[in-house]
Amino acid sequence: MDKSKFQRFRQYQVIEGSLDEFIAGRDSALVGVSLAKRKGWKVGQTIDLSAQLGILFKMAGIYATGSEEQDNLVLMDIGYVQDRYDARGHANLIVAKLHPSARAEDIAQSLDKLPKPVGTRTQAETAFLSGMIDDLSDMIAISRIVILITLAVVLASVANAVSMNVRERTRQIGIMRTLGFGRVRVLAVVLGEAALVCLMGGVLGAAAAWVAMQVQEFTVQARNLNLSVGMPWSVVGWAAGLALGVGVLGGVWPAWRASRQGIVASLGHSE
Repeated sequence: MDKSKFQRFRQYQVIEGSLDEFIAGRDSALVGVSLAKRKGWKVGQTIDLSAQLGILFKMAGIYATGSEEQDNLVLMDIGYVQDRYDARGHANLIVAKLHPSARAEDIAQSLDKLPKPVGTRTQAETAFLSGMIDDLSDMIAISRIVILITLAVVLASVANAVSMNVRERTRQIGIMRTLGFGRVRVLAVVLGEAALVCLMGGVLGAAAAWVAMQVQEFTVQARNLNLSVGMPWSVVGWAAGLALGVGVLGGVWPAWRASRQGIVASLGHSE
């Protein structure tokens, strides 16, 4: 952004650090309060993002606008950024402030019709934000579909694994029945084993995911909005309950078949 004009568009309240230092330093930057808090960045720190984004800057201050979208940004001199990317004259987002009486839709159409070396798509800020919300909604919907497909695959895998286990232990089940184990007890043993294995897998997997999220930050990006992804301990509990449910559902049919096996046929089974 142009340091000489950026305050004409929004009220950036510098809550820590120096605005003068930001304006004076070519490689200085102001960081949104939400981003600074999430990353643990401090004023005066040199942030090296050369490996990820090819940029390096000195953090001159922290600002707040009250908007989560704006408070997740880094404000830097446009000339410095363009030089770092060898892209003088290039920009991927241009913000225009309109006269109070102007209609954003009319201005947008006029700007898009102007002769330019590249195509543009001009939108009112409300439409732009609405588009971001729609993008996030689409991502959530797709994620739900993927989760449902994954659960269906896992459920089928559990049922298949328990069925194979029952077939391999047919003779053992026959011996259990000979020793006085009733059908209900056999069903409970097979079903309990399936549920316990799934529960342990679910708890270990969820705990590993929680640890990974403490070590590495994960974000979801929709256009220029970055949202941090967190994982409270309650998710581990939900994952454990879901894994237990998958184990029970996947093991019901194999456990029922195991409980219905005849004693003579089971003892005569060759493993």
